[in-house]
Amino acid sequence: PECNWVIDIGAASEMVADVLKQFNYKNLDDVFGDEVMTTTEFMCKAVFDGIVKKLKEKQMINEGDEKLFEGWIKVTLWESHKAWASFEGPAS
Repeated sequence: PECNWVIDIGAASEMVADVLKQFNYKNLDDVFGDEVMTTTEFMCKAVFDGIVKKLKEKQMINEGDEKLFEGWIKVTLWESHKAWASFEGPAS
């Protein structure tokens, strides 16, 4: 059915929490390895990729004609009130 919302906020919050918990209270060098510079820009892309993966796992992005989510995802992370980075792109 057609509706006025992009995605259920509860489902979106759950997906973001699932993605972030793999990084929570962990040394990012242990998660990604010493050869990767885990900059804020890098982490924005990693979170973005994780959200897209969760959307696909939950079959909210379908390969066929019917799509449950069509849109643009933007991830912004702040190091401080002055330092931040973003990554954005299509959900598919």
